[in-house]
Order: sequence, then structure tokens, then C-alpha cells
Amino acid sequence: MFRILTVMIVFCPIVLAGTSLSLFAAENRVTGFSAGDTLTIRSAAARMDELPDIVHFDGGFELAAQDWSLSSDQATLYGKLDDPETVILSGSPAIIRVVTMSGGEAATIHGEANQIIYQRSNNSIRLQGNATIARNEHSMSGGQIEYDIERDHLSAGGEGGVQIEVIPDPPE
Repeated sequence: MFRILTVMIVFCPIVLAGTSLSLFAAENRVTGFSAGDTLTIRSAAARMDELPDIVHFDGGFELAAQDWSLSSDQATLYGKLDDPETVILSGSPAIIRVVTMSGGEAATIHGEANQIIYQRSNNSIRLQGNATIARNEHSMSGGQIEYDIERDHLSAGGEGGVQIEVIPDPPE
């Protein structure tokens, strides 16, 4: 049975929603919670580490908010639950889904990898092992993808190289 932890928070940049890549030219990136947003975490098990402000989740980890979600087999949150410094997801695969607004229309960003690391201290996301990130019809895949949210900078590489697929919009 899943244990449910619901936290009302003002701001929580676990958001990984900043993954709207330059390649995708998103106009509006989701970068944090608004007052009154709800963060829901589900997992088969949760345990606090011996060190302060570290929580480990095992078995069917899911984190959901209004415009984004995370899922993985395991997750570790470093920092306060309502204000984490680092989030590490691992699974087969670990998944990020984010809904953003671009040109007045909703667009979904979808990322998958064997491991996903979000580091708030340097505002970056790293997808490692069979990494893929996509927005609408555009996608990028590689052994590793790194995204600097603040600079809106993307780099990819690793085993197997990089593949980018862009489907142009039809002429009007």
C-alpha cells in the first residue's frame, strides 16, 4: 500500500520544468510553485537518513504537482521536503513530465533516463543512461544530457553519440 505525503508549500524548485530547451524555444518555463500549490509524494517506502535533511524513497516513487510530475523506482531528496537542494531519481526509466505554455498553447516536456539528477545549487538537470528529452514533435537522445536552466543551455553526448529529431511546422 502506498504511503501518501502531501505538503502545501509556497516555493519548491524541484521543478525540473526548466527543461524547456533552447532547441524547443519555449516562451514560458515553469520554475517554481505558486502559493497554494500542492506537492504529493507517493512511494512504497520512505526513510530518513542518519544525516539530517535526506529522505530516501523506494518502490514506485511518484511526485506530482499541478503542471509536472516525476516517477522512478527510487528517489533521494536532499534538503527540506518543501525546499530540496538536490533530487536524485533512478529507475528503468526515471521520468519527468512538465506542462508549459508556449505561444498561448500548452506543451509537454518529457524526459527519461536511467538516472535523473536535479541540483538546485547550480540550477541544473542531468539525465544519465539512455537519456531522452522531448517537447511536442522535437526530441534529443544520448547517453547523457545536461541542461543548465538558468542559462538555457543544453549539452549531450555519451555512449552512442547524440540524436536530434526536429519536425518542422507545416507552412501556413
